[in-house]
Amino acid sequence: MKRILFVDDEVKVLDGIRRMLYADRNRWDLQFAVGGRAALDACEAGSFDVVISDMRMPEMDGATLLGHIRDAYPGTVRIILSGYSEDSAARRAIPVAHRFIAKPSSSSEIRETIERVCALQDVL
Repeated sequence: MKRILFVDDEVKVLDGIRRMLYADRNRWDLQFAVGGRAALDACEAGSFDVVISDMRMPEMDGATLLGHIRDAYPGTVRIILSGYSEDSAARRAIPVAHRFIAKPSSSSEIRETIERVCALQDVL
């Protein structure tokens, strides 16, 4: 079972994703972390196949978080899920993220992205 970690600084956003992907709970182990520090703690407790993070978070933004994950867990697929499309933020995410998904996203778009990256990960 693939382990997927969603990271956001807003609990309501994470709750929405949890509800959106509820039907997938038996095929993926879905975990949720509020903020970058909690995400790093979760990664230390057990590895994840995919980490999907918001870009704008206080204390540690998504690019910084994914940079730490890239360095410590290079086999983890890293995705930015963000409602902000500032050029500077997007440029900072390029070296550390495999994919960039715009918020809001449909459940089918998030689900299909996870399916694709997990399939590619299995091939590699």
